Amino acid sequence: MTKTAEKDQLHHDLAGENILDSDDVRFMEYRRKWDENPQNLNPGPFPLHLDIEVTSTCNLKCPFCATTYSKFKSGFMEWETVKKILDEAGEKGLYACKFNFRGEPLLHKDLGRFIGYAKKKGIIDVFFNTNAVLLTEDKAKMLIDSGLDRLTVSFEGFDKTLYEKNRIGAKFEEVVANVVRLRNMRERLGGKNPKIRIQAVLIPELKDRLSEYVSFWKDKVDQVSYNDMEPSVDSVCKKIKCVKSSWICPFPYQRMTIMWDGSVTVCKNDYYGKLILGNIEFDSIEKYWTSSLEVLRNKHKKGLAHEVEACVECPLRMIELIKRKEVEVN
Repeated sequence: MTKTAEKDQLHHDLAGENILDSDDVRFMEYRRKWDENPQNLNPGPFPLHLDIEVTSTCNLKCPFCATTYSKFKSGFMEWETVKKILDEAGEKGLYACKFNFRGEPLLHKDLGRFIGYAKKKGIIDVFFNTNAVLLTEDKAKMLIDSGLDRLTVSFEGFDKTLYEKNRIGAKFEEVVANVVRLRNMRERLGGKNPKIRIQAVLIPELKDRLSEYVSFWKDKVDQVSYNDMEPSVDSVCKKIKCVKSSWICPFPYQRMTIMWDGSVTVCKNDYYGKLILGNIEFDSIEKYWTSSLEVLRNKHKKGLAHEVEACVECPLRMIELIKRKEVEVN
């Protein structure tokens, strides 16, 4: 059997509870399929997870983020589009959805409505990432009331100067207070959700200070983690562009992404829409998953991922090829 990537090699948990730990039978089934489907090269009849981009707009200008430098077409997903997605998803038994891709979800005025409808449709893991700048008391209450399962707050470290240098436009004390208020409100109301994860991008200044980062956050959130900074493929090894490898990406067997305008793309790393399959207005998610996506799956099975521009640029592929010693790093 050809080897696939079982885990997200960019993500690392440091402290706190495992917010993906559950004794719910359907949730355990979901996580089992998440691991097994890529290993068995079995996409199943429908994605396990959808990344639904409610907006491509962001309120910050972080220096390490593609959204800061790229001229993405900005917009907000309409209710009719979200409803169409979630109606099909509910009918087909979707397990999970994440309400973001490139932008800040709390900018969308109807986010609570989207979350509530997803839960109504039986989706068991509903979540999103946020910079928490807009996480006011009213919005915190909205997230709890709507049934959000978990929330990942992107936050670089524990130091005001370091944080504000990297989250341009955010105020350290205000965002920390927003996160703490959400957890306190959840506990005061007697609820367990949303589970709160703090997640940093591992910028160079943070690498040797992770213990301080954990100490600052461990009593304020449920889980403390970080993501490696996504490297540039060209900066590591240009030879990667022509490397034929037997490694197969797991994403086409787990998840698919729908942009704010309804465009359906293969991958959560396809920031520029180079792998767009079509639009939700014209065809079903099921058809894109079972038919259109087979072209890419077959490319990977044949070791021809290097012929796909978006895959060549993917940091996950680069990390795996280096790990397998299929690319030499000088």
